[in-house]
Amino acid sequence: MERSVRALVSARVKLFPIINHQLSVFWGRRFSDGHPALNPKNWLLNIALALAAFLLLARHPLCAQPNVGVFQFLDGSTLHGSLAGIDPSRGIRWKHPAAASPIEFRPGSAHRIRFAQATPPPSLSAAQQICRFRFVNGDELTGQLLALDATHIELETWFAGRVRGPRASLQSLAFLARGFTTLYDGPDTLDGWTTGPTPTAWQLRDGVLTASANAFLGRDLKLPAQSRVEFEVGAANAMNLYVSLYTDDIARFNFMSAGYQFNLGLGFVNLMANHANNTSMQHLGQAQIPVPLPGRKLRVEIRTDLVAHTLVLLVDGNVIQQWTDPGSQRVGPPPLRAASKLGQSGGLSFFAMNGGIQLSALKVTAWDGPVEPEITGTNLTGHLVRLINQDRAFGQVEAIRDGRLALTAATGRLEIPLARITQVVLAPGAAATTNRPAGETHARLSSGETVALTRPSWDGAKLAGISPHFGPLQLEARWVRLLRFNPDREPATAELPLFSTEAQQFFER
Repeated sequence: MERSVRALVSARVKLFPIINHQLSVFWGRRFSDGHPALNPKNWLLNIALALAAFLLLARHPLCAQPNVGVFQFLDGSTLHGSLAGIDPSRGIRWKHPAAASPIEFRPGSAHRIRFAQATPPPSLSAAQQICRFRFVNGDELTGQLLALDATHIELETWFAGRVRGPRASLQSLAFLARGFTTLYDGPDTLDGWTTGPTPTAWQLRDGVLTASANAFLGRDLKLPAQSRVEFEVGAANAMNLYVSLYTDDIARFNFMSAGYQFNLGLGFVNLMANHANNTSMQHLGQAQIPVPLPGRKLRVEIRTDLVAHTLVLLVDGNVIQQWTDPGSQRVGPPPLRAASKLGQSGGLSFFAMNGGIQLSALKVTAWDGPVEPEITGTNLTGHLVRLINQDRAFGQVEAIRDGRLALTAATGRLEIPLARITQVVLAPGAAATTNRPAGETHARLSSGETVALTRPSWDGAKLAGISPHFGPLQLEARWVRLLRFNPDREPATAELPLFSTEAQQFFER
């Protein structure tokens, strides 16, 4: 079987240049007077060869990489397989298809483990007030704030239940829209996505999608009126990518489909909009963006608010441009539908005009409206409270209870309803040590949250360890998307052969 597969791949590799040559002879030179391609026997033979090659490729399409886990090391090497276990005394045990038994590795040589699949978090009730908690060590969690006083904070998490820790470890908290939920976080698989007329146009490998030319990817994510789409994008050569939001066509790319279209190019972005009954796209404006260099990806974030008719583009955490779309006027307050077709469809799609474009770290969530990026820290001696009307209050946060925040300010004591607050940034405490605890491991969950643990253990059902904030912590393994070891060390760059872009794409498949 293995020899047959190798022979087939070899035959296909040899056929590619033949196909290209024969097609170029027939199509590219067919108008040349006296060219042999005009000989009926020759060009009929050319067509027959091309047709035979096409049927061979159609019968044996290029397959995506099997949906398996990947183990990356600090020296740049990689192993596919599955995690058998983690033990503080025995280290990391990894199951490889070529090994008779699990292989043991020292955690000090590991970079990260990415799991083939992760179970999405449970849906949240629309009545729940969800907060995003950022901690001084970089942990980021979402949950319900139960209590906050001068010394402690208590919250309810979806993955570990009720936890309590020192307030000094908290850096900031942001109040999100009620019913906040993660609509998508991946990619782990192409299931649920429509790939258009060419199913193999996108190749998924280790959580990264690589496009061939004219590659389409679409899905109805039922985008709410206020949405946030985040992803990382890179390009081996030129960048020419269309990102469509609220599109009504998720089966193919259509310049005339309703919705918004962001065209990301080399150093620029164009924004187009199409509303109901319009016969053409409306150009809303252009902005400059950084040029993605080979080996470097851009972190792109698009925030859309159909209620306020605004769209915000951020790249690498910086606000690039805010647009206003007067054509997306709505009738009445939300949740009424838009008067135009725009806003009635919740589709998201990507269309790569040229090959070599890579997409990863795609996350789609609801958006609570603030344009300003969240502040993760300040140099102030007091605490900062940001309000929904963009006002700010400074002082000492005493406590949060009974739906109100108590703040001692220079003008006196204030009690602010939580409904008016978007974010609370606490003053930095005593200087924290720059050295992380030995053996610290970061777990990234399917919701995008991150949790640091020391002395981690994994038995296939549970991930357990010691949290620097909450002490012993245990959560279900199925919710973990990625484990990162030695967070203060970056892996070496693997040396790749200098193939052309097309050859790299073929061999990576």
